[in-house]
Amino acid sequence: MRGILRAASTALAVVAAAAAAAVGLPGTAAAAAAGPTIYIASDSTAQTYNSGYEPQAGWGQMLDRYFADDVTVANHAIGGRSSRSFVEQGRLQTILDRIQPGDYLFVQFGHNDASVTIPERYTSPADYKEYLRADYIGGARARGAIPVIVTPVSRRSYNASTGQFNVSFPEYVQRAIEVAQEENVPLIDLSASSRAYLDSIGPEAARGVFLHTAPGEYPNRPDGTADDTHFQRYGALQMARLIAREVRGEGLALSSQVRDTVDDVYDLGPSSGPVASSYTQVTAATAYSASRGYGIVGSGLIERDRGTAMNQLQRDFVALFDGQYEFRANVPNGVYDVRITAGDATGSARTNVTVEGSVTGRLAPAANTAATQTYAGVSVTDGLLDLVVSGETAHLNAVEILPAA
Repeated sequence: MRGILRAASTALAVVAAAAAAAVGLPGTAAAAAAGPTIYIASDSTAQTYNSGYEPQAGWGQMLDRYFADDVTVANHAIGGRSSRSFVEQGRLQTILDRIQPGDYLFVQFGHNDASVTIPERYTSPADYKEYLRADYIGGARARGAIPVIVTPVSRRSYNASTGQFNVSFPEYVQRAIEVAQEENVPLIDLSASSRAYLDSIGPEAARGVFLHTAPGEYPNRPDGTADDTHFQRYGALQMARLIAREVRGEGLALSSQVRDTVDDVYDLGPSSGPVASSYTQVTAATAYSASRGYGIVGSGLIERDRGTAMNQLQRDFVALFDGQYEFRANVPNGVYDVRITAGDATGSARTNVTVEGSVTGRLAPAANTAATQTYAGVSVTDGLLDLVVSGETAHLNAVEILPAA
């Protein structure tokens, strides 16, 4: 079957490759970067979107924020493509014509491969596996590049009874894992890591990860959006962070070029409390030191885990009544979006925050709720992000320090 499909698409591939070269897809800059280039072959979940799609973003659009400056990301991801149609349309060939020894090819498909009712996209799990093996892995290796298989990212699909997220496209996830093992290539199991992350924050909070917007919130979306597949910018950043985190543990040459900021997300509460997936736990006793790189400056704080249905970031916290303390984290100099969560299941929270001495705000959620605020465009020039927390209760449940756009 796969051979028939390939034969039928040869002419289309030649024409599409020429057209793609003419419009200048990413990665065509004449001057090569000092470091490697990460080429991305994928679908709409990784695609780069312009401002007309606000706030939609793909993980490939955000990935460069988690790598050193001399790493280039050439994002060729495009919506509606499967592992087969990406090849048939000449899009993979465009990458292979440009990729160099020592570069990387990140491959994530599955969402559109599973579209049984759309013949031009549908690719059976067996054929999907062979496209990954022969075209993507084989094509990259033939040019001295390193293929990296990425399992399909999770959708906002969950068991209504348990709140636990389902495995999206399980047959394709399994085939991706199999071919990576059989061909001995790096595997980024984004299916597993994204699902663990979503499980830890829960279905309701996941609306802020996926493309859920209220009517009138964005001029280009007057009726709002309820999309459980694609991401808002915040969600795309989280997915890119998970990918970079796994790359750092792969032992590749690229691993040493993952920025330190990849793990700058913190879940505050007692040591016995839950820790959201891929977050760093901070307790009242986690004192800041330069060697640790994060922690609290202050004394007299309490910590509680309410053990309720609130998600893992919301149900536990540190607090200091009518006092002041600081949360500090070492980060490379740059510009960040700092996202703060505060709340308490048994009473209201009253938290004032000052970020880097100038950006201020107040979170005041009612009992059994949590509030989240993002402080955008925070500039760090001394390698240390400082957050001053005060107020009547000074609750602090989570701190997320994410690279700004």
